[in-house]
Amino acid sequence: MVSFEKDKYLSFYGLEQWSSIHESARIYHENLEVFCQSFVPQTRKGLITIVHGYLDHSGAFTKLIDFLLSEGYGIVTFDLPGHGHSFGERGDINDFNDYTAALHAVQCHFREQGLNDTNWSVIGHSTGAAIVLNSINSGRSSFNKTVMVAPLVQPYWWSFSKIGVKIIGKKVKHIKRTFRKNSSDLEYLQFVKDDPLQFSRLPVNWLHSFTKWHNNLPNYPISEKHLFIIQGNDDTTVDWKYNIRFLLEKFPTSQCILIDEGNHQLFNERDVIRETTFYHIKSYLAE
Repeated sequence: MVSFEKDKYLSFYGLEQWSSIHESARIYHENLEVFCQSFVPQTRKGLITIVHGYLDHSGAFTKLIDFLLSEGYGIVTFDLPGHGHSFGERGDINDFNDYTAALHAVQCHFREQGLNDTNWSVIGHSTGAAIVLNSINSGRSSFNKTVMVAPLVQPYWWSFSKIGVKIIGKKVKHIKRTFRKNSSDLEYLQFVKDDPLQFSRLPVNWLHSFTKWHNNLPNYPISEKHLFIIQGNDDTTVDWKYNIRFLLEKFPTSQCILIDEGNHQLFNERDVIRETTFYHIKSYLAE
């Protein structure tokens, strides 16, 4: 875990212009030590909690944070356990419910700090969307609006992947990470490789934890909760056709927007795709 130095962090991830409204803290909940941040202007349209995906961290969402702040929203975000500046073995989790516990702990922390906005939404990307989904199913989600971008329900080629998980079993602890071409923005792809908060080994235990969570999904009840889903149709990280079908079956009042030529990292895609994604988020939040 890299030590946090505010000025260097904000400069490296292109957020220095928001330094005056930036706050950070470490919160402790059961066995979790979670690094969280906020960018909260005194006058704002509302608050938005951002939940990043697997292998990412809050700093990877600079463009989204910058966009939402420019639109007049306040931001709350945090690094998942085992990611970024949060504690834990890099990329690992023993139980997916720990991710959801971290989200709830972060929300409680900021409520206790005096953030009591009635207009408070959430944006979850990939595994972050799965965490929000888990939160909804637990009955503890209190967000006004829920945006899921490239949501993870089932990974791409999951039928083959889970066979591999069984073959690997518990003997292999880590596998080498392959940096996927999950965006058409070549500068972003290179930035990920140079990012000091990224890591090059993936714990196999995470796959076992994910499998356990995934196996329970059919038990989720049908919900009246409305989800606003944004999905790129060139995404080969998640099995998006299966995922969208599943989400619309479980959340039948929901809406899905498909982004043509969009890959998995819609917040870090080339300009036209990223701006289209932001446009839809802006429109939905303004409703």
